[in-house]
Amino acid sequence: MKLQTALEDLEFFAYHGLYAEEKIKGGIFKVDVWIDEEVADDTDLSKLENLVNYEDAFHVIKAEMEIPRQFIEDLAQSMIAKLEDRFAEKDLMITLKITKPNPAGKFGSGAASVTLQL
Repeated sequence: MKLQTALEDLEFFAYHGLYAEEKIKGGIFKVDVWIDEEVADDTDLSKLENLVNYEDAFHVIKAEMEIPRQFIEDLAQSMIAKLEDRFAEKDLMITLKITKPNPAGKFGSGAASVTLQL
């Protein structure tokens, strides 16, 4: 069977961006991650060792958000790599989306986002 662990609508204040004002003022970023895995039908889902610990996944994402980067694509790629390392014992498909509302104040409304899948 397929098991999906999701963290959605995580919000962080961080200093990612290409422009000087983004690096100084910072901004809000939203992260969604979906971690899919195939588990045997008889897997005991009441045991943490059989699950993707979403608290661990959150800490991986939070730590990566604290490292300023110019591009959210680079940030997403690093997050996926770190999540893959953290849960290396599992065969996972990870989809991660980072959204930057009103990037650099250039849009006036809306958002920019990237989605990567491993």
